[in-house]
Amino acid sequence: MGGEGENLPKLAADFEAANPGVRIEVTAMPWPAAHDKLAGAIAAGTTPDISLVGTSWMAEFAGTGALEPVPSLIDKEKFFPAAMEPVTVNGKAYGVPWYVDTRSLFYRSDLLKRAGISKAPETWDELKAAAKAYRDKAGTKHGIFLPPGKQGSSQVLLPLVWQQGGEVISADGKSFTLDTPEMAAALTYYKSFFDEGLAPKSFQQGDMERWFTKGEIGMVYTGSWMVGQFGTIGGAGFDEKFAVAKVPGRTARTSFAGGADLVVFKGSKNRDTAWKFVDWLTEPGVQTKWYGIQKALPSVRAAWQDPALKGDAKMSGFGDQLTDAKAEPVVTTWEQVKQMIEDEIEKIVIGGEKPEDAARRMQQKADRIGTGG
Repeated sequence: MGGEGENLPKLAADFEAANPGVRIEVTAMPWPAAHDKLAGAIAAGTTPDISLVGTSWMAEFAGTGALEPVPSLIDKEKFFPAAMEPVTVNGKAYGVPWYVDTRSLFYRSDLLKRAGISKAPETWDELKAAAKAYRDKAGTKHGIFLPPGKQGSSQVLLPLVWQQGGEVISADGKSFTLDTPEMAAALTYYKSFFDEGLAPKSFQQGDMERWFTKGEIGMVYTGSWMVGQFGTIGGAGFDEKFAVAKVPGRTARTSFAGGADLVVFKGSKNRDTAWKFVDWLTEPGVQTKWYGIQKALPSVRAAWQDPALKGDAKMSGFGDQLTDAKAEPVVTTWEQVKQMIEDEIEKIVIGGEKPEDAARRMQQKADRIGTGG
């Protein structure tokens, strides 16, 4: 899918050279069309040997019985634990993480220094204090950008629950746990940034990038792809004006973990070679080469020792963050529940709803949706 599908042939040529007689045929497709195309292929029995899949699709596709369990050929211990969560369904791995993603705190280090603060915030209280200092002392319009609901807001909210030791799903995966003190506290904290004028309540596409580079906001939670984008948008010298740090926390500094995974289908006529190719794609040296091509973060911990990542202060921070990150629940109904949660976030931020009431509604709606188990 996307750039991954377009760029993979550059890497696959190395595997072909090392394995005479093997040819890798890559079909690239847009991400928005991929889920339905794969679901249709499963139903029709016309699946490819291997596919890239979104982490949130794993439970659904594994539930069809179309995916091969990961064989002993693959060393599952080489991956970040958080990256293995989405591919593990009912205790069994049905895929491997190809690349990972997490959210870290991007902050304007130049403006933070102007505001009289010498280091990145590490706690909830320090994050709030930094947001106020950016606005009141460094002259930004807002201290931080947070999604005021809808797309992306759950990826900021859920870590606030996890950072207190809370969960959003039961240990057995059979029910959601949204009406909890941890959820109410997370919603209250999230809402407070908007109530205190520290985060904008509305935005248009591209605003976040423009505001950050122009110094109109001081901080934002986002992913590794924005390191290069901010540098490009900000122009010459802007790389020196911002830094990346682990997300601030309460009892932990847990962040959101995402990415995409590789699966092999039971219908594959080249099963052994398919798994051999998947194993090769997750070797540390191949992962770092793929990072150089695609800028996709390695899912294999050993790959982060490469100077291209370890020696880059901004990128190495993402490796640190991945040691304390969690994935979204691996249930077939999660996309529906996530959308509902993001709708409720908008109600408390824009509509002024009480966090406790929102948590109660979340639980009631999630109970009706169920986990699909």
